[in-house]
Amino acid sequence: MTIQRNRFGLTMRAKPLPFNPATAAQLHIRTLMLTIQKAWQNLSTPQRLQWNRYLDFSGQSILNDKSVKLSGHALYLKYQLYRLLTGYQLLTTLTYVPMPAVPYVSEMTIDAGVFELEFSTAVDFSDYFFLFFITIPRHENKAFSRQGLRFMKVTPADTSFFEIQASYISAFGVLPGVPHFVHYSIQWFSALTPVFTGISTGVFEVTA
Repeated sequence: MTIQRNRFGLTMRAKPLPFNPATAAQLHIRTLMLTIQKAWQNLSTPQRLQWNRYLDFSGQSILNDKSVKLSGHALYLKYQLYRLLTGYQLLTTLTYVPMPAVPYVSEMTIDAGVFELEFSTAVDFSDYFFLFFITIPRHENKAFSRQGLRFMKVTPADTSFFEIQASYISAFGVLPGVPHFVHYSIQWFSALTPVFTGISTGVFEVTA
């Protein structure tokens, strides 16, 4: 209950419950972050120190200032979240290996209700994984924009072809006709240790 003043004086009424505008995807992220934060809290002091010192090897920095390195805690949260999003378990042991060479997006096609993402070579999920984001169709000559990018979840497999129609339909409703142009971004992560590439972006033609 809550007491409020109006022109008639003080009144008592049931307090309305706040509306939670979070989407299912946002709630999923929050649940994963709670899991990761609890895992960080359960690390020993030497383990946390190793994550803090790991930045001297990997060199990741904050977004707006390349001279300022991430904290070990921030690296742990970021990297472990991306692992869970793509179907991996939390990384428990740090290793000191560089980011391996990765393939590039070579083709995007829609045919018979299947939206397929193809890479230049087979993706070796034992070594690395990726986060791929895409938009709805855009004008061919429109400059790249991050606005409207949505995450496309794929099933890890040692192949160069990945179906993304389920994620696309979940994000945008229906598959569009072809040909058309989309904006996309992709970032690669080592599956062995918390190192990753920069985010690559571009405009790509989707064909049949």
